[in-house]
Order: sequence, then C-alpha cells, then structure tokens
Amino acid sequence: MAAPVVISAAQVILNNFIPLASEQIKLEWGFKEDLETLRRRLILIQSLLSDAENQRITSASMREWLKNLKLVTCDAENVLDEFAYEALRRKLEVKNRMRNKVRNLFSLSNPLAFRLKMAHKVKDINSMLDLICKEANDIDLKPADQLLNAASTNVKPRDLNFRLTHPFVDDSQVVGRDGDVSTVIDMLIGSYDSGDDLSIIAIVGMGGMGKTTLGQLVYKNKKVVKYFGDQRIWICVSNDFVVKRSLNEMVQSLTRNQCEMENIEGIVRMLQEKLYGKEYLLVLDDVWNEIADKWECMRNSLLGIGGSKGSKIIATTRSMHVVSTMRTSPSLTHHFEPTIRK
Repeated sequence: MAAPVVISAAQVILNNFIPLASEQIKLEWGFKEDLETLRRRLILIQSLLSDAENQRITSASMREWLKNLKLVTCDAENVLDEFAYEALRRKLEVKNRMRNKVRNLFSLSNPLAFRLKMAHKVKDINSMLDLICKEANDIDLKPADQLLNAASTNVKPRDLNFRLTHPFVDDSQVVGRDGDVSTVIDMLIGSYDSGDDLSIIAIVGMGGMGKTTLGQLVYKNKKVVKYFGDQRIWICVSNDFVVKRSLNEMVQSLTRNQCEMENIEGIVRMLQEKLYGKEYLLVLDDVWNEIADKWECMRNSLLGIGGSKGSKIIATTRSMHVVSTMRTSPSLTHHFEPTIRK
C-alpha cells in the first residue's frame, strides 16, 4: 500500500477520536493524568503524520512505522470506546434501578475493577505510543509546530484534516436504520410541540455508531424534503464552534454564494431575507461545544432570523453535556443505546 494512502487512513482514525480522548479526561475515572498523556501523544503523532504526508516517503521503514501506528491507534480507539460504553452503561443501569425503586446501588458492576483494568490498558498504550514516537525520530519525522503546541495545552485543535461531513449519502448501502429514521422524522414533522421558540432535536451516541449517517438519511427523506423544501441547511460544526462562521455557512447554503461577513447582525439580516416566516431545517453535525455563552449567541441569532415556529434544528453529538448546553428537551433527544449485558 502506498504511504500517502496509509497516512490518510491513519489520519482519519486520529481525527475521529482525539476529541473523544479529550472528553473522557473530564470524567472521574481516577487516572486523569494518564488520559491527558494519551491525548497529548495522539496529537503529537498526528503532527508526525502531517510531516510524513509532506515528505511523501515510501520507504520500507516508513511503511513499517505506519503499520505499527495503525495497530496502536486502533487499540487506543478500542479503549476509549470502552470508556464511553461504560459511562453510558452506568447511567442506564442507575436509571433503571431508580425506576424500579431499588435503593441498593452497591450491587452495580464493580467500578474499582473497571478502573484498575482500564488504568493498565491506558498505561500500556501510552508505552506503545512512546515507542512509536521514538521510531518516528529514527526515520527523521518531525512534528508540525501547530499541532505540537496544541499537544502541550488543553486546547482542542481544529484538526488540519478534520472530518468534514456533508448531507449526501447512498442509502442503498445503509441497512437497519429505518426505525431511527422514523423516530427522528416524527420529532421533526409530527404533532409534538415542545413549547420552545427554538426546537432542537439531539442525536446522541458514541463515535462510529452512525449519528451522521442517520442525520443524512433524515435530511434526504422524501417527507422531510417535501415539508422543508429548499429551506434545509447542513453545517459540519466539529471541534471549533464559531457562531459567525456557522451563520456565514448558513447563508452560503441558502444562496450558493460565498459569505464571509464579520458582523453577526448583518449575517442575521441576510438570513431573514431567506427564512423569515418560513419553516426551515438546520442540521448541526458533530457538535462538541459545551460553552453556554457560545450556544446562547447562536441561539439568539437563530431566533433573530424570525423563522416559523415549525422550524427545527438537529444536532448530532457524542456528549450529553452538549445536549444540556443546548437545552434540548428529553422528549427530543434520540439515543443510540448499546444493549446492556445481563
């Protein structure tokens, strides 16, 4: 396999779960420092990949390094998915026990055993990543300054090659999503009324579970197209949530023209010309922002557009903290829930 192809595949893996590592650091697993080390190692390796791509090296040593990197990063991704699964499993188990009025929560799965097991796994992966970094030095790869600086801070970088999503999907290649699609469509155009001036539907699930695909299927569904017409807008938000940029992208989607206005009021006025009094659908895909002030600015801007009350926003996210920040009603939150093993 040619090096650029392998590099691209490895970048996709890193771009998808560096933010997941950052999210797990916030949880009280008992070894936050090791998780932070893991996040920094992943960002450092991403910067090494950037240098590898620039050099276009196709040597045997480069191919071997990329092969080892892919194996380690896949292991790291599996560990982070275990964290996400365990966090969701515990929430669901506690919720079920409270629903059944069972007070004794000491019978829950042993959290100490889980911490010990995962602590060892994280340390092992960090050791392997350290070896990968040393091997990179042997083949003369140097980290890009931009990502290396990000690795030494708590800032989430907007990846150089972050996962840009779009509303287009070949539904003939998607199976087993009909029930989820119907549920979300009912939230969009059903009789349910949240009573809010801005109705936000959240699609929540772990990475790789198909949140974006579900959003795409809903976006292109015939009922949805008929209901909202041309007033459908898709925006890939990703890590760096900037209100001005998101509003400019809304204008570009509606007008098919480039929009780089600096004044938010001016952007909202342009959106009013297209959407005032109309029902529109806005999809915000891959939302990570948990800063309330940023969302409040976006929310007020959307309210300022003056769209019809039937307008809807769909937000896909991995985090319930995002759902809370956006003030989404539980009735408008759709979960991808893994089956809890008995």
